[in-house]
Amino acid sequence: MSLYYRNEQTGAEARMGRTGSGFYVEAWHPDFTLPLRKTYDWYQHDLAARDFEVLRAVVGASGERQEAFAS
Repeated sequence: MSLYYRNEQTGAEARMGRTGSGFYVEAWHPDFTLPLRKTYDWYQHDLAARDFEVLRAVVGASGERQEAFAS
């Protein structure tokens, strides 16, 4: 099982996948050198899925809306 989302406007990505003992959730943005990555045990699947949905929403946010809040 692997989930992937990419924002074509910004190049930011969010992923969820399996590790040997559980799951990982990762977000990457071209403006930052290191990705955000968190691992979960096998029984924490619901937490990993929730965090992936949150990161997918953040990665998918448009730059125009972020600039409006920054002003």
